[in-house]
Amino acid sequence: MEKCIQKGAAYGFLFALALAILFVKHKIVTPFDGGYTTEYVDVFDYTVSIMRYSVIGGLTGAFIGFLIDRKNRDDSMEME
Repeated sequence: MEKCIQKGAAYGFLFALALAILFVKHKIVTPFDGGYTTEYVDVFDYTVSIMRYSVIGGLTGAFIGFLIDRKNRDDSMEME
C-alpha cells in the first residue's frame, strides 16, 4: 500500500514541477506609451511559486495512488 502511495506522490511532484517550470511566469511585461517595461520576479518568489504547485501535485498524486491501491485490493478480494 505504501509503495503505491509513495510512487504516486513522487510522480505527481515531478510532473507538477515540470509543468510549473514551463507555465509559471517569471517576468511581468507592462506596456506604456509606445513601449514596454519588463520586470523579473525575484528568484525566491518564483521558486516558492513553483514549489507550491509541485507540493499540490505530489499530494494529488498520493491521493490517486491511494485510490488505485484501494481499487486493486478490492479486486483481489473478489477473486478469492
